[in-house]
Amino acid sequence: MNENVPFRMTVERPRDGVIVMSVAGALDMVTVTRFSRLLLDRLSSTVHVIVLDLSEVSFLGVEAIKVLAQADLRAQIEGKRLSLVTGVRAVDRPLEVLGMSTCFTYGSRPVFGAPDVGEFVPERRAPRAEERVENHAVPRQQQRTAAEVVQRA
Repeated sequence: MNENVPFRMTVERPRDGVIVMSVAGALDMVTVTRFSRLLLDRLSSTVHVIVLDLSEVSFLGVEAIKVLAQADLRAQIEGKRLSLVTGVRAVDRPLEVLGMSTCFTYGSRPVFGAPDVGEFVPERRAPRAEERVENHAVPRQQQRTAAEVVQRA
C-alpha cells in the first residue's frame, strides 16, 4: 500500500437504500473529523445498508477506530447494516491489536447487478482472534465490543 495516497472520500449510491462510501489515504487526527461527519451524516440518511470500503486506507488512527465503533453501534441501534471492506494491514492490524477485529461486520464491495440488497453485504463477523492462523492472535478476554470502546471514549 502506498502511504503517499492523498486523502479522499467518495460516496456511490448503486441503488435506493444502499451507499458505498470509499476512503483512501490516512485516517488520522487531521482527517478524522471530515470522515466522522460524512459517515454519521450517511447513517442519519434514509439508507439501510452502508458499505464502508477502507481497502485503500494507508493508516488507521485510534480516533478513526472510535468513529467506526460509534458508527457501528449507531447502525445497530437504528436497524441499519454497516459493513467494512478491509483486507489491508493498515486497517486490519490496528483493529486486531485493540481486540476489535470481531466487533464489526465485514463484506466485499457490492456487485452492482445483484438483484437483492441482501446480496450486497454478507452477514458475517470476522473470525475470533483465537480462531485465526496468525501468530498475533488477541486472546478473547482482551477483546472489546464496539459499545465498550464508545463508552470508554
